[in-house]
Amino acid sequence: MINNKQNIDNISPSNVAKYFLYKSMQDGDLVSPLKMQKLVYYGYVWTLVKNKKRLFNEKIEAWPSGPVIPSLYRELKGYGSAPIDESFLSVKNEQELETLFSKFPKEFKTTLDEVYENYMTKTAFELVTLTHSEKPWLEARDGLPATQTSNNAISDDAIIKQYGGQT
Repeated sequence: MINNKQNIDNISPSNVAKYFLYKSMQDGDLVSPLKMQKLVYYGYVWTLVKNKKRLFNEKIEAWPSGPVIPSLYRELKGYGSAPIDESFLSVKNEQELETLFSKFPKEFKTTLDEVYENYMTKTAFELVTLTHSEKPWLEARDGLPATQTSNNAISDDAIIKQYGGQT
C-alpha cells in the first residue's frame, strides 16, 4: 500500500534535483537537464517501490524524451543541453543546503544515494534509452508517434508493476 499523503511539504522535484546536483558537484560531475529529469524520475521510482511513499506529489509525464516532471522542466529549460550550474541551487551558502536536505527523511536520502550511485555513471541518452524500454513510459505513451508531445502521466501502479522488488 502506498502512502498517498505526503507529510513532507518541502520535498519537490526541484529539491530532489538540487540534492543530486550537489552530490554531482562534490564528485566533479556535470549533469544536463535531460539527465537530471531521469535521475529525479528514478529517485521517485525507487522511493515509491522501496519506501512505499511518493517522493513528491507532482505527476510525471511520458514525453518523447522519456519521463519528465513539467515543473522541473520549466526550471531547467534555460540551460538547454548545457550542464546545470550551481546557480540552480539558489542558496547563499552550504549551510542552507544542509538545512534543506536535513528535512528529507533519512530513508529517502538513503534511497536517493542508491539512485545516484546506480544511474549517475550513465549518460543522459543511456537513461533515455533505458526509460524507453520500460513499461511505465511505454504504457503512458500508448502508441503515440515517437515525436508527439503528450501530457499522459506515468502511473504509480505501472511503476510498482514494473519495478516492484527490482531496485
